[in-house]
Amino acid sequence: MNNDDRNKQEEKDIMEEIQEEITEIENEEWDIDEVKLEEAINPEEFKCRDMLAKVSADFDNYKKRVDRDRDDMIFFLKNDILKKILPRVDDLDRIIKNTPEDLKNNALFEWVVSMQTKLMSDLEKMWVKPFVSIWEKVNPDMHDVMTAVPWNESWIIFDEFERWFLLWDRVLRHAKVIVWA
Repeated sequence: MNNDDRNKQEEKDIMEEIQEEITEIENEEWDIDEVKLEEAINPEEFKCRDMLAKVSADFDNYKKRVDRDRDDMIFFLKNDILKKILPRVDDLDRIIKNTPEDLKNNALFEWVVSMQTKLMSDLEKMWVKPFVSIWEKVNPDMHDVMTAVPWNESWIIFDEFERWFLLWDRVLRHAKVIVWA
């Protein structure tokens, strides 16, 4: 074989290899990521969209944080005012609870009951809810145990010094209770 024949054979082999590679490439499935393609075509627009998405997310987080801070501020302002009113509610409760039966037909007693009812109604309009804890088990999130009396049952509340109150869904004041221990 001479050089020309050898060269022609090499060219033919190379052409066959190239044709095989072309056939392989044509048969391959191409997964084109549209985001990467768009980024490659127009990188500046892609960066602007990315920055816009980040700024939008930051703004949403800011609005949520401001709303949460506003709610906390309102809670603490109401909390401060209401904690000064609740002892008066307790005083009225004690007057009603400890008034002898023969004095309960008195106009003054009826006025005290009326005042207590109106005050509780006003508190409920401000989203304050009172709860009675008698005959419940002690819950440290809601009750402060003042005294424990020995008995068969464990940690059952049988009397309250003060009721517990919720403002919205938060504890405004814990109940002060006497329990059987």
